[in-house]
Amino acid sequence: MAKVKTSKKPRGSLKTSTRTKVKGLKFYEFDPVKWFVENPETVFEGLTQALREGDKEAFQEILEGYVKAKNILNISKVTKLSRATIYEAIDKTKNPSLATICKIMAAFEKAS
Repeated sequence: MAKVKTSKKPRGSLKTSTRTKVKGLKFYEFDPVKWFVENPETVFEGLTQALREGDKEAFQEILEGYVKAKNILNISKVTKLSRATIYEAIDKTKNPSLATICKIMAAFEKAS
């Protein structure tokens, strides 16, 4: 079996690689994980708004993004909940308990 030749070029990071340059403006790839970690106030506003509107799917979608950004394993360790329980809480087809949601949200500040 012949070896496949691979490129030796280093892959650029978000800071160095640009997607497009238009009229002197550089556009970068959007990193939702980085955005979630850097904007917790906006995330909590979105969660609150989804609760006010009774939009369970939107709430779980926002929660899912933030939990994944904070790392499910870290959230699991802080909350003492199993990873399966956390995955069920962010699954749109499941109906998590309020206690589970509260534990997950309380863990956001403690999880790194």
